[in-house]
Amino acid sequence: MRPVDADDEREPEQDWQRLLSPALDAIRRDVSALEREHVRAHLRARRRLLEIDSLLDEIKSEVEASEESALDPARGPGAEAEERVMKLCEKVEKKAAEAALMGKRIVELHQQIDSYECY
Repeated sequence: MRPVDADDEREPEQDWQRLLSPALDAIRRDVSALEREHVRAHLRARRRLLEIDSLLDEIKSEVEASEESALDPARGPGAEAEERVMKLCEKVEKKAAEAALMGKRIVELHQQIDSYECY
């Protein structure tokens, strides 16, 4: 029986590395792509929340204007202000639904990234 060479021991390991290297590179690229998408999703969600905040500020000012006109009998009825508030509320609801979908997507991205962490 001949002694085991140090080179003979390393060859199978190098073969495995050579075989696994393309797969690991693909996984790394996938994780990188998911992380980039994750960052973009956070930025979109933040932008959407800022839009909602702005719309809520508009609603607040419209409601305050409506209240002032209700207290001042010289001004006309607040029907116009109420209509503007209703339109703004519809916009807020739409933006909130979009933000909720973005939140779901962010959770999905986290789950996908977590599934790759074992590699």
